[in-house]
Amino acid sequence: MSLQTTFTRRLSLAVALAALAGCAGAPPGSAPAVAAFEGNDLRVLVFRGGAAARLGHNHVLRAGDLRVDWPAAGPVLRLRLDALEVDPPALRATLGPGFASAMDDTDRAGTRTNLLKALDGAAHPEVVVRTLQQVGEGGLRAVEAEITLHGATRRQWFVAHVDGRRALGEVVIRQSDFGIQPFTVMGGLLAVKDELVIQFELVQP
Repeated sequence: MSLQTTFTRRLSLAVALAALAGCAGAPPGSAPAVAAFEGNDLRVLVFRGGAAARLGHNHVLRAGDLRVDWPAAGPVLRLRLDALEVDPPALRATLGPGFASAMDDTDRAGTRTNLLKALDGAAHPEVVVRTLQQVGEGGLRAVEAEITLHGATRRQWFVAHVDGRRALGEVVIRQSDFGIQPFTVMGGLLAVKDELVIQFELVQP
């Protein structure tokens, strides 16, 4: 196995530590173009880091079973970790040069296995995002939500753009706020950034 392949597969393990996490920060590097959504959708962008970052990959995860309820306070999102789609090729192709590197089926399968192990998916299989309050009117809202992940609950503010029954937004969260240690190898030469970008679209029935 080549050194590059070893790095690629090890970095895939990092998605297990980076899948979802909590609190605000700035995304590393230039932001990718936002790909088109189709109805209720949530994806997580995971960024490579370290001095040897060029040997790794950026990653994208999509919530494969996103469920949305609509109580009076605002939407409640639920998703299962074992239903996350890891690096779907068609989605990667829409995210620009930073996601242009190819990921094979072996990489994706290994990432899924390690994701469930690192996040203790058997004990904590579900992630819940619950709207607590909304501030603002019309097309721009400040939203406070409660995120439950990996046995921890944190609060997060973010901005949503609302057009009728459709809400579109993006938020940067930090995995260490949920007690998840960002993945590193070779003393940090190859790593996953603590900050993750969450992109979402919600459509109210």
